[in-house]
Amino acid sequence: MADERDPDVEYVLLNKRDAKVYKVPPAASASGHKASDWQEAIWRGNLRIVARGTELSIRLLDSSSGNLFAQCVIPDGLYEHYVERVVDSSRYWVLKIVNGPRHAFIGFGFSERNDAFDFNACLADFKATFIDKVHEAKAAEAMPTKDLSLKEGETIKVSLPGKGARRREVKAGYPAGLLAPPPATSTSVQAPPSISPNEAASSDTAPLKVPAAVGATEPAARGCRCWKWVYGMQLQKRPI
Repeated sequence: MADERDPDVEYVLLNKRDAKVYKVPPAASASGHKASDWQEAIWRGNLRIVARGTELSIRLLDSSSGNLFAQCVIPDGLYEHYVERVVDSSRYWVLKIVNGPRHAFIGFGFSERNDAFDFNACLADFKATFIDKVHEAKAAEAMPTKDLSLKEGETIKVSLPGKGARRREVKAGYPAGLLAPPPATSTSVQAPPSISPNEAASSDTAPLKVPAAVGATEPAARGCRCWKWVYGMQLQKRPI
């Protein structure tokens, strides 16, 4: 991602009223400055944050005339080196004002917590959007690209999901896509009743009686003689 903004054009990112400036005494401890050590505000006015290219400017302007009271210039959006939060409040900071080879520190803050939140979010958003992403894009372009093309003689093996399952089904004896047959039931089939030799001989001359389930009528049964009767199977007939 490249920065497509015109580096000579200024963009106003934030405007706030009732900004206060304090005289900062030396820090009482190594942990940092405390807003509770500051006296009454030495100046009140408006705040404006302006961006030009990758440079940020925190400008403290007179509320009536608009004249510049102080300005904190932050190169490359690195506000952590120029804006230091106090250790005992979220509404106050210490600004580093640079004027050539000299620099000074002033206390700065807001009466309202919402104004302080907007100020801090504006600095963080600018750095994340226009500084960090540009550096990440430049680092990605500087990295050597990997050659992922196939060399001569190389092949790619692709495993399709479900292919192994179909092979297992065919190997088990069932075609792919069909279910296995249901298990055998425990119901036993009753064997047909046995026929004695005397009953078989008498059946050659006796008139045939066809069960109703076969579907033959009584007159048609009288004109036939059966030479063999097998229970549950088709009847074979011969003429008298």
